[in-house]
Amino acid sequence: MDQARTSGTRMRSWRRASALAALLVFAVAGSAAAATVGYWRMEVDDDLSAAGLSVPNELAFGTAFVSSEAQLDGVNLPSTTVPITFESNLFSVSSFNQGGAAGINGSAAWYPELAVTSVTIEYWARTVESIATPFSWTTGGLDGIAITDPNSLDVTWHVDVGGTPTAFSMTNLSNMDSIWHHYAFSYDEVAGVASFYVDGVLVQSFDGPDGAPLVVLAGTALEAGVLMDYASAGQGTLDELKIDGSVLGTDELLLAPEPGSAALLGLGLLLATRMRRP
Repeated sequence: MDQARTSGTRMRSWRRASALAALLVFAVAGSAAAATVGYWRMEVDDDLSAAGLSVPNELAFGTAFVSSEAQLDGVNLPSTTVPITFESNLFSVSSFNQGGAAGINGSAAWYPELAVTSVTIEYWARTVESIATPFSWTTGGLDGIAITDPNSLDVTWHVDVGGTPTAFSMTNLSNMDSIWHHYAFSYDEVAGVASFYVDGVLVQSFDGPDGAPLVVLAGTALEAGVLMDYASAGQGTLDELKIDGSVLGTDELLLAPEPGSAALLGLGLLLATRMRRP
């Protein structure tokens, strides 16, 4: 009887542990499957001609990042491994043209999945240019997002406040230089909060009107690296451009390993394994 009770207790414990492990694994999978709507790794050039660059979108539904002035750069890298994903990082992008309006000057055409109302935009970049636009996703009117002026790094975004497109901005966020840094901008339409991070550290935030969705007009292409690398080779490089249609935590950015998810997954599997032992 005691043996049967012990066996039953073990079975119930195993079932509880298995259920916990499944929940933990599901939670990790859900976290990993964040609402990424665009990701350009800058690892592959699908333009077989010598006329420019075409970096495929990691999302099958997305468009490529293209430029007639950029090239893969295997010398200037922020890291040889991408944090969190642990994928090999062999290339970034830079420009093979200098002078005048030259630069990386890359863009990706609009596609429906880019119709987001909250967002996280992140990328690695470095530049000593005084005039450049690291990221732009706007027609130039009362819409979209633009990150400009490497000497002070300013960001402007537009949201719908009671039916009226309204601009907000944060300034003097960073002074870009020749050292690689990770940059991230996020906007939460529910709370109306915009945040800007450099190397995972919150530099500035802005608390705007609640329930104000981001205004990005359909058909608007996004641009990156505008005028970066226009003065001399190696002065402006860009890597791992990623857009999510939600606000990511700092532990979800392509900046550092995500111990929280790994720990949860490991704990779940460990519990399941231990409870199976007689």
